[in-house]
Amino acid sequence: MTAGMKGLGNAMPARSRTARVRERNHRAGRFATALLLMLAAPLATPMAQDAPAAPAAINFTQRGVPAEATAENGVIARERALANGRRAAWERLAASAGISRQLSDAQIEQMTASIIIEEERTAPTRYTGRITVNFNPGRVRALAGGAIAGDGGGTGGGTGGGTQGETGRPPSPVPVAATVEAVALYGSLQDWLELRRRLNAGAARMEVVAISTDRARLRLSLRAAPGVVAEEFARQGVSMTPGSGAPGDAWRVGLAGRS
Repeated sequence: MTAGMKGLGNAMPARSRTARVRERNHRAGRFATALLLMLAAPLATPMAQDAPAAPAAINFTQRGVPAEATAENGVIARERALANGRRAAWERLAASAGISRQLSDAQIEQMTASIIIEEERTAPTRYTGRITVNFNPGRVRALAGGAIAGDGGGTGGGTGGGTQGETGRPPSPVPVAATVEAVALYGSLQDWLELRRRLNAGAARMEVVAISTDRARLRLSLRAAPGVVAEEFARQGVSMTPGSGAPGDAWRVGLAGRS
């Protein structure tokens, strides 16, 4: 055998050993990859499962809501503007909660804990303003069911739904001792605004039944008997006297010295 053939014979075992080492390394690499995939699979399984959607967090305080309306006089324009503002605030809240149910103005007012006037401008036949509307969380949740998780940081308001506070403080859940019908008399829009503020401070709840340029029919829910409340109103500059006795005119209220 020649020297070249001997050299070739000596090289073949070395190459075979190298090939065997490479094959072992290749098998070890495939085993390690399969092991990693098996270990990673249980970790990925929970992520692939569909988690139940969490209820939306809702802000029950809607700020910067426009309130505008035009009417035959400024008093009626203001009432309509506030009703428009309440509806606009409710539509914001409903959209964020995914509520599609249509509500009347009365239903929206029942869920309103208070209204804060941020700014306003009055004219003889027009009212323009911007308001904050605080909704009663309990009443909203009762309407929406389980679709609402929490207040989303809103203050919401107390339990006295239906009261239009306009003072920035939600109405307190005070007991109602008597409910009376009254006619409010005033000479201007500013007189009506001031009278309303004082009545809201003295009554447990006030509801406007009808309103015109110089008078409004009210339903007053009182904290005490009418005679006791009349004395409290007097200290706040509001006169409360017996009315004509006709339906809706059991009592007359007005700013002291102006009615």
